[in-house]
Amino acid sequence: MARYIRSFLSLIPFVLAMAVAAPAVAQEQFNPIGLWEPDNKESRYEFTYCGENGDRLCAELVWIQEDKQDSRNTKYLNTYMFKNARHIRLNEWQGTVTLEGFNIGGTVTQTNDNTMRLEACALFVICEDIRLKRIQ
Repeated sequence: MARYIRSFLSLIPFVLAMAVAAPAVAQEQFNPIGLWEPDNKESRYEFTYCGENGDRLCAELVWIQEDKQDSRNTKYLNTYMFKNARHIRLNEWQGTVTLEGFNIGGTVTQTNDNTMRLEACALFVICEDIRLKRIQ
């Protein structure tokens, strides 16, 4: 019996080390910088750091699929569609989204190194929930 107790007690430091290390693994900060594309693959956005101190997140519309281009969307080419986003918590930013010509509040949440989600609503009436995948 004493041998089993000693064996069990010898595992305690290992178990404690794993418990301390586990939250660090789960708390990984992903890198949002790069070229991203929504699930419909009709456009591409370049996410960069911006702002006076380079601590904000912005996304510029850099490409629209040729057969989807029209006067309504091409005027937004090479402009920021998501801008001035503050890092509010791990892998999450809040800023301004340009949606159908309106500037509304939105949130980008990066779920892993290659996927993120943009959510934005204006008065709970006009809402967008866009899934993005890193392409570069």
